[in-house]
Amino acid sequence: MRYQNALFLMDMPSLKNPSFCEKFSGENVLISCLEDKNLPAKFYKCEIASLSFVLALLCKMSDADAFGDLDEGYLSAESCLGEEEAAEILSFLQTAKYLVVDENLNATKDGENIKYFLNFLSQKFQLEILNSGGERCDFKNSKRAALKELDNYDGLVLFKVPLQDGYLHCSRQFLSLARCQDKSEVEVEAGGFKFRALLKLDEALQGTIALLDNEKLGFDFTQIRIKEAK
Repeated sequence: MRYQNALFLMDMPSLKNPSFCEKFSGENVLISCLEDKNLPAKFYKCEIASLSFVLALLCKMSDADAFGDLDEGYLSAESCLGEEEAAEILSFLQTAKYLVVDENLNATKDGENIKYFLNFLSQKFQLEILNSGGERCDFKNSKRAALKELDNYDGLVLFKVPLQDGYLHCSRQFLSLARCQDKSEVEVEAGGFKFRALLKLDEALQGTIALLDNEKLGFDFTQIRIKEAK
């Protein structure tokens, strides 16, 4: 089956499920903290793990009466998604067909609100919700609650993604901030545990988020401390 005109609300979908993403064509949009250059989609950048605020902003701007308690200026500032950008995305939803989310949505902070907002947008714009495994999702029974505050991800961050090569893929900016060299072995401290990895410069990456496949990492994003191994 082929798909087109989808709004992707997840990080690095082409790495999460390459065969699924290859089925998409037409006009697509990606909202993420990471640009996925292997996905044919217009990119809108947001803050790390801010999906609940991104969706809340889209819902408020699409129906101010239904979400009168929400402040779009606050939501925009916290998620780093501009109101003009949100308006462009809502215009795209007029002709879109799918909303695509991570299949591990249940592990996401504020997952119930995320499901509620997704269901609202799917109903308003007549969109089908798919997860990154290609399965259809039904969030009609989701309940809305007060938004949970976003976590702070200042500094160096690891993103757990199935690269299958064991390297810690990073940008030049990451190397500079970590004060490490490309191809060097480093000690990484993350979430109460330590491990070693080899750095690998990836010119396609930007910012202070590095990519690594490590079974010890829990949620997709983890703040880390790093230094060259001795």
